[in-house]
Amino acid sequence: MKDQIIKYLFIGALGYAVYFIMSSHIIYFSGGDFAILKKEKLTFNNTFNNYKNRKEIQYIGLDNILKNEDLRAAGVGAVLVEKGLITEEELEAAEERVDSGDY
Repeated sequence: MKDQIIKYLFIGALGYAVYFIMSSHIIYFSGGDFAILKKEKLTFNNTFNNYKNRKEIQYIGLDNILKNEDLRAAGVGAVLVEKGLITEEELEAAEERVDSGDY
């Protein structure tokens, strides 16, 4: 009986872990800091993202980050501004370029 309960608890915990991964964007920043954003739908796409510093964001391109509709809808731009990796003006300019298709 005890083994059966442990088995069900393990299966439940594993199921929740899979659900959490499918429903969240996990964004890692340097220094062990991270942010968790909710996805609009359950999927394994874009689950883990790594933006270490401002140089990396410039290398990847803020426009390329915002082109990803899933991340943009989840609010990745606001998180980057909050962490001080980009300014509000840079975010607005990049959003305008992505919206107009000039990227």
